[in-house]
Amino acid sequence: MADHITEEEQIEALKRWWEENGKQTMLAIALIVGGYFGWQAWTDQNVEQASAASLTYQEMIDSLAGLNPGETLSEDKQLEVNSLADKLKTEYSDTQYAVYAALTKAKLAVEGNDLDAAVNELQWAMDNADEVSEFIARLRLARVEAARGDLDKALQLVQGVDAGEMRSAFEEAKGDFYLEQGNSAAAYTAYQSAMATEASGDPSVRALLELKMGLVQSAPLEEPATEE
Repeated sequence: MADHITEEEQIEALKRWWEENGKQTMLAIALIVGGYFGWQAWTDQNVEQASAASLTYQEMIDSLAGLNPGETLSEDKQLEVNSLADKLKTEYSDTQYAVYAALTKAKLAVEGNDLDAAVNELQWAMDNADEVSEFIARLRLARVEAARGDLDKALQLVQGVDAGEMRSAFEEAKGDFYLEQGNSAAAYTAYQSAMATEASGDPSVRALLELKMGLVQSAPLEEPATEE
């Protein structure tokens, strides 16, 4: 008996294997290759989209350049910036540049005392941002809601949020909102928490918190009267 398979037997075995497994093997290879090129095309498209969004965002930033503190944009410049921001939000809505554009539009709206428009932009930013930018948009939205007189909504936005490195800023905002409501005790507690979690290392931030705590502490620490 031969101790090895003849060439004819090897060919026959290969034929049988191909009949049983060839189609599945080719399909698997096609899926792998197709998946690779599909992924590559998707990656290239994302890179191209991010690059185009970056250029549009830079154009928007250039339109904002040169402003001194306290200065506002001319009407033509505001229209230009808002147009570029809208383009980012419409054509590149899945990029962070679109979120930055919405934050910029909100800032301009606040400067123009159009708080309703600012709320719309900040809500859009919240809904489309990554975690860090979402915290920024949320905090700014809370401040705008407070400016509109809706302190309950402002507090709702900053309560129960694990804001990570922004926790101190959230606690400070709580203190400000409680103080506006006349709840000095809650305001003081929030300022204490803001001081305890302040990690920026900026002396001016701590100095401001100390000032706010001192002002609240010097006032009667009473809960606001509840309606019966």
